[in-house]
Amino acid sequence: MPDTAQDAGGPMASARRLATSLLGLIRTRAELFTVELQEEKLRAIRLVVWLCAALVLGMSAVLVAFALAALFLWQTFGYLGLGCLALGALLAAGVILWILRRQLLRGPQPFAATVNELRKDFECLQPHD
Repeated sequence: MPDTAQDAGGPMASARRLATSLLGLIRTRAELFTVELQEEKLRAIRLVVWLCAALVLGMSAVLVAFALAALFLWQTFGYLGLGCLALGALLAAGVILWILRRQLLRGPQPFAATVNELRKDFECLQPHD
């Protein structure tokens, strides 16, 4: 007759507990990943909405200002004035794109918490001397 105390601590029970622990760990990490994915999706949507609003309002103001400036420069300096206006607009667009790129690159790292937890898990599973 098998001893029940030995069955509870046998290799199969240990393997079962290990598998259960690993599945629980994977489930927890997957849940963390889905939460972070949802946050990143909302962040991206918010960024696009604000960007579109800024573009629409900015373009309206820029078009009116350019029309006014073009009329003034045409009467005062002719083609040279219009060329300088176009060059200034190009320069301003370049600066705006550079600022946007910098903000996107320096923003929070996507899925940083998931990567950090997986790194900790990997370190715990490494054999220690």
